[in-house]
Amino acid sequence: MNELARIFQKRLLPPRAWSRFIRGINQRFRRFPAGRGLQSQHASGSWQFSEGGWMNIGYEMLYLSRADIEEINLPMAEIMDLLENAYIEKHGGRLDMPPKLGISPAPEAFAHAMPCWLPSMHAAGLKWVGGTPANKPRGLPFLGGLCILNDPESCMPVCVMDCSWITAKRTGAKSGVCARRFARSDSRVLGILGCGGQGYSNLEAMSIALPALEKVLVYNTSPEPAERLASSQSERLGIPVRAVRSPREVVEESDVLVSAGWISLSASRTIEAEWLRPGATLVPVDLDCMYTPGAMASCDKYFTDDLAVYDHFRSMGFFSTVPDRPQELCRALAGRIPGRENDGERIIILNNGLALDDVSTARRIFELALAAGRGTMLPL
Repeated sequence: MNELARIFQKRLLPPRAWSRFIRGINQRFRRFPAGRGLQSQHASGSWQFSEGGWMNIGYEMLYLSRADIEEINLPMAEIMDLLENAYIEKHGGRLDMPPKLGISPAPEAFAHAMPCWLPSMHAAGLKWVGGTPANKPRGLPFLGGLCILNDPESCMPVCVMDCSWITAKRTGAKSGVCARRFARSDSRVLGILGCGGQGYSNLEAMSIALPALEKVLVYNTSPEPAERLASSQSERLGIPVRAVRSPREVVEESDVLVSAGWISLSASRTIEAEWLRPGATLVPVDLDCMYTPGAMASCDKYFTDDLAVYDHFRSMGFFSTVPDRPQELCRALAGRIPGRENDGERIIILNNGLALDDVSTARRIFELALAAGRGTMLPL
């Protein structure tokens, strides 16, 4: 690029004309700044695509399929660090994240728009995601959608990517962040109820978050998914993972419990108060759908990722079993309120999923995709 510039300047254009030419080029083609402030390894260099390292902002955008994102394979530990830092930014009010805007085109179906602007990461974007329990008999995933990123300076769209991988991984990553903050340091047994995609991502995150982890128990209403998860992840993670025949067996032994069932007001409330161990850390990723009122009332502390979103879901009929108003997760992660204060406390974290989870993760994937030349440039 520099050699080409010297040739143009010397042979084709006088100095003043050359200056006008460069200003025009810079207005149309420019590099993206890398993320600032959250992690030092993200704070230098530029987003690049192919050899030139330039995007034609306002005229083209990058498309990333699920296969592209899986090839990039952003590490779970990095996603966990991104989210923890993003929630500290949330506590400081250093973001713009309006409440979810959604429609319900069918009973128990939803489509949500989830926008967020994180200045410290130079990340502006939105997740458009929909889901319904009716997808199961259709052979479709419960959730599907897209993440859209914008250039913060011009507000032009610069990337559209599948959100399935991101949704699965960031949900597991946030569970891991919660376990790292609230679980007892001697937590040795992890339990997972529900062995779909969230079972895998939560297990991966918990294997990082729980240094004393020795055993994992998993249960699924259809035994085959539980057996597949156990056989594949035992070898991959080097931790014994065992499929069991009842949810009670999982819950009674678990120091940390993840429930990942269907999100539905008609879901069967399975978990009973007498099953829960003293000092257990409970991380449902299915709202409160698996907990009986007694089990929920037996908890000592309640946290949620965002009170406004929590209130929205409560107005829909979810969280009706929660007796106390939760504290916000970001306040505990920022050290402004205590997390676990003794080994006997039962703590439950009622996460809903926020736009900052998706946009912070998508922003980093976009950066890596540009640097590696992955994806497809599409004209606008």
